[in-house]
Amino acid sequence: MSRPAPLVRKLMLLGAAPAFVMFIVLMVFFTSARLEDARRDLADSSQMLADSLAPAVEYAVVSGNTPALQQVLSQSLRRSRALWIRVSDVMGDEVGFVTSSSDQVTVNSKTLHIFEAEILQQPLDLRSSQQTDWFEPDYGFGGGALKVGTVQVGVSKEYLAARRSDILWTSMVVGIALLLFTMLIVNRTLSGILSPIRGMSSRVKLLMNREYHQVPASNEPNTQEIQELDENLNALASHLNNLKESRAQTLAASENARNKAEEANQAKSEFLAAMSHELRTPLNGVLGMIELVNEEPLTPRQKDYLLTARQSTEDLLTVIGDILDYSRIDRGALNLENREFDVRQLITNCTASYKLVAEEHGLTLTLTFYGEWPYKAFAVGDAPRLRQILAGLIDNAVKFTGAGYINIQAGWFALEDNCMVLNCSVNDSGSGIPINRLSNIFNSFEQLESGDNRGYNGTGMGLSLVQRLVELMGGHVQVETDLGKGSSFRFELPFELGIAVPQRHPAVHELAAARLGTVSRALVVEDNPVNQRVATALLTRLGFETDAANNGKEALDLVRTNHAGYDVILMDCQMPLMDGYETTRCIREWEQSNGQGGTPIIALTADALPGTEASCRDAGMNDYLTKPVRKEGLREVLSRWIKL
Repeated sequence: MSRPAPLVRKLMLLGAAPAFVMFIVLMVFFTSARLEDARRDLADSSQMLADSLAPAVEYAVVSGNTPALQQVLSQSLRRSRALWIRVSDVMGDEVGFVTSSSDQVTVNSKTLHIFEAEILQQPLDLRSSQQTDWFEPDYGFGGGALKVGTVQVGVSKEYLAARRSDILWTSMVVGIALLLFTMLIVNRTLSGILSPIRGMSSRVKLLMNREYHQVPASNEPNTQEIQELDENLNALASHLNNLKESRAQTLAASENARNKAEEANQAKSEFLAAMSHELRTPLNGVLGMIELVNEEPLTPRQKDYLLTARQSTEDLLTVIGDILDYSRIDRGALNLENREFDVRQLITNCTASYKLVAEEHGLTLTLTFYGEWPYKAFAVGDAPRLRQILAGLIDNAVKFTGAGYINIQAGWFALEDNCMVLNCSVNDSGSGIPINRLSNIFNSFEQLESGDNRGYNGTGMGLSLVQRLVELMGGHVQVETDLGKGSSFRFELPFELGIAVPQRHPAVHELAAARLGTVSRALVVEDNPVNQRVATALLTRLGFETDAANNGKEALDLVRTNHAGYDVILMDCQMPLMDGYETTRCIREWEQSNGQGGTPIIALTADALPGTEASCRDAGMNDYLTKPVRKEGLREVLSRWIKL
């Protein structure tokens, strides 16, 4: 985009344009007037010379006094602009001729202006009392003035051309001098106007650089508007300085509060971890003693008591393990394993372990596999954490379902780039969850009922731990409920395929479709490597050239430095250094400051809370996509914003 012309150039043009137009008009008018005056003056003076010579040479012509005639003509030519003067008699014969040129002069040349006057013999009144008589030759005629000859004055046309050239040059010199003088006056006036404006521009730059210093008023005389702007800029600088100090105080207080909160959170996490370890040691001893006592001869009642004690102790160990995992996640100290395991076998074994518990509660527990399950469903990931997630959801369903069924469905969907997505849901026929409590069920230590009247035991930490583990593994969890009819918890997790699982190759028509058309550019902002690979592979399959960023700062740098731009951005919401919300706001501000159109930004999130989509749109994102990314879902969302 070309830079606009500076104000000084526009104002100079505004001041110089009328002066230039006036210069042209006056030059044309006055030059034409002076040329007309010069032509008329030359004609009048030459004709006057001819008219004056006619009576002066009358006697010399009549009497034939040639020397006197030549003397009169020479004296008249000396004080005139004529090239020559010629006198002829009534018969047309030349009787007198003088010229100012030493060269031979042609009388009837086309380069001359010739002015004529007749020489008339007037009657003479010799006696006042007698009748007037003519002094005339023998062949005289009677009746009035008698023509005796002609006076011709020849003026060269070059004289008028030289006169015209002098007039043009003098007019041009005077006009240019006046134009330059006008430009100097305009420039001087503009300097007085623009100098304060430049000073204000410098002050605005200082304000943009957060230098809020007030500038004393200038001693030079300025217009009322300039003076008001100076006062307003000083008031703005003072206000911004006050805001800066207030902001610094607020930030200091916020930083202090944040440090205290982090210290308290760290102390809480360390306390939970320490207590978990301390409680686990004696509980292991209790379980060991129960095992030893159980080997002794016991009555049926005693065995029942020991079985109850053992079950309660194992439940307590489970709670302690959840607390320990929760504290590790909270401190960022939970490391995921990356080993190959059989996904189908893990889900089958985990479901089978709850078969007896479900039957004891009068529930029917079923497991259904759907999708593209291979013969050997090997994947690479953290198998114990996957089992913990599924067990947490089954345990929650058993606890809150009084009668009916619990149905577990597991789907396998192969993706490109040697990846797959596990889609698993746990459906129950329980009492359901009120809509107004959906936003709280994944909170830590939260239960639908509280106080002494709650109908179910537990710490309220199971679903919170499930959500954190799912998000840590790069997936998301969702809940659907119908009050009085049951609930459905569904989670999706991405995994890399194991060695035993053949990679699914794209169809020929899909590859051809990816190569056709104009190549679009996309940016994937995702801190989870597996999700990043999945999104990149899907975008490549859809015909995109894809860049990837591990956090918001990297994404912001790529957007600012990539001159070609991106057609779409997939933005993870939860990332280190700078999350997706803040990154989106920074990108939108950068686009507005550079006059660019808004690039479609699609949110990638594992958050299942109802207000998440509204938060994404408030931050400036255009659409919403849950993780892990599925090909059809991605295609559907992208098709709303760009042509695939």
